[in-house]
Amino acid sequence: MASTHGILIALSSKRLALLESDPETLEDVVEARHEDAIPGLLDLRTLWEPLDMIVSGRGRDEVLGDVLLARSGKNLSVDTAFEQARVLSPQRVAEVAAKLAELPAATVKERAQQLGKAKDLEQLLALYQEIVALYTGAAKAKQSMLAILV
Repeated sequence: MASTHGILIALSSKRLALLESDPETLEDVVEARHEDAIPGLLDLRTLWEPLDMIVSGRGRDEVLGDVLLARSGKNLSVDTAFEQARVLSPQRVAEVAAKLAELPAATVKERAQQLGKAKDLEQLLALYQEIVALYTGAAKAKQSMLAILV
């Protein structure tokens, strides 16, 4: 599972409907992330797992447990090759964004060091800031959030 990549994608209602109606679109988007910058897509690479532990204690915090894995989200109703594809509602995205805003980067840094992730610290902190920005933007735009493991 260490080679599994985590991906977050902010979804407008139109984009979500497109993905549900044409499952191959999601596979195309995920594959294209290596070639082009895709607005609203954040590739967490293999750092999603330590970030999940740092941010939510692997889901112990109910709201922050949704940040990377959308644990309380609904499964995307498409038949895909992804290990997991779950969608958070716009309301839940707003809740997550608010809770992320309360979690200072200093706490994230401290937790990363406690986990022995000092060598990845800069990458983890940079990704954390990108996650906060993605959720904040999605909440303002009343978008859903798709969390995928590939």
